[in-house]
Amino acid sequence: MIAEARYAFSRERRECEFALSIADAWRGKGIGTLIMADMERRARSLGAERLVADVLRSNEPMKALARKAGFTLADVPRDAKLIRIVKDLAPSRTARPPRVGGAPDLPLAA
Repeated sequence: MIAEARYAFSRERRECEFALSIADAWRGKGIGTLIMADMERRARSLGAERLVADVLRSNEPMKALARKAGFTLADVPRDAKLIRIVKDLAPSRTARPPRVGGAPDLPLAA
C-alpha cells in the first residue's frame, strides 16, 4: 500500500474530518498533495464547508503539507500534543472556476 485516506462528515455535514497516511518510501513525492486535493474536491461536492484534521504537533511533514494546501493551524484546547488543521471550503467571490479537461491554467481576460 502506498497511501490511505479516510474522511467522515459531521452530523450537520458542515465539517469533513479526514486522516491521511503515506508509506515512508513514498513521502515527499507529491502523493499527499494529490490526495488532499482530491479529498477537498470530494468534500466540497458533498456540501462540506470545512475540511479538518487533528495532527500531532511533532508531525512537521503533515503541517508543511497542510500549509502548502492552504490550511490554517490552530491549537487543540484539550490536548497540547495536537494541532487542528482547518480549510474553509466555501467558495470565495474571487475564486476562479476549476480547469476543465486538462486545459492550461491561463489568466482570464475580461
